[in-house]
Amino acid sequence: MGVQGLWSLVGPAARPTQLESMRQKRVAVDASIWIHQFMRTMRDKEGNALRNGHLMGFFRRICKLLFFDIKPVFVFDGGAPTLKRSTIVNIASKKLEDVRTELYKDLKELNRQQRKELGNSEDITDQMVRDIQELLKLFGIPYLVSPMEAEAQCATLEALKLVDGTVTDDSDVFLFGASRVYKNMFNQQRYVECYLAQDVEREMLLTRKKLIQLAFLLGSDYTEGIPGVGPVAAMEILSEFSGTKAGEDDGQDEAEDDDEEEEPLEAPLKRFKEWYNSGVDATPFQKKFVSSSSSTS
Repeated sequence: MGVQGLWSLVGPAARPTQLESMRQKRVAVDASIWIHQFMRTMRDKEGNALRNGHLMGFFRRICKLLFFDIKPVFVFDGGAPTLKRSTIVNIASKKLEDVRTELYKDLKELNRQQRKELGNSEDITDQMVRDIQELLKLFGIPYLVSPMEAEAQCATLEALKLVDGTVTDDSDVFLFGASRVYKNMFNQQRYVECYLAQDVEREMLLTRKKLIQLAFLLGSDYTEGIPGVGPVAAMEILSEFSGTKAGEDDGQDEAEDDDEEEEPLEAPLKRFKEWYNSGVDATPFQKKFVSSSSSTS
């Protein structure tokens, strides 16, 4: 889940953090990804999902959080975004009922595709979610249901200073603006990987805007990505097509540059598309990219 290959790209920015140092911290927990993880791992010898495996998994992880005096706020997925790998319908040219029917079909297909990608998670039911929420009530732990995706709501809670960070293994959370992300918290270690957005930007030169651009190139829950383009090639593409190169004179004075609006997010991607369709390989990178694309096709 999330942006393909993004964790490996931001890995060098991870800060090993002792769980003891998180005492009294309030964290948003992406509950929905936990459910999918337990449905994949909590299985018997025949590969069937264990009855109440989701509750056992949540119980153990909750106990670990409470043992280290970490204060969780669980966030569950709400409605699935209709843009997830779907075609945008031309609403102006269709009757409302036709649009509703198409959106319903898109939603069913998205749910089917998501279950396929998550692997053997088709057994997840609303009752399981209610069971988990009831468990949280018994623990006295707060939870909420996001209007859309859980990781987006987690990032919002961070922005509102209601939590100190987000616990998730879904890299999409960076795209939604999360500033502090805790990963691999339940890997039998007494430390967790902590990612700060400011570290990712300073050490990897990856702003939130660039992370969204990478999602288009690498593929994510919302985009298919470009076949054969990995994290390194994606970074090179953004560097190659990110506007005025160093040392180039665009003919404007400094006052005009100061007033110039920030380049639209999609601009480098459009330049890459235009160059790719033109068939021109003028720079060393372009020649290398064309050569590598030909060898993999």
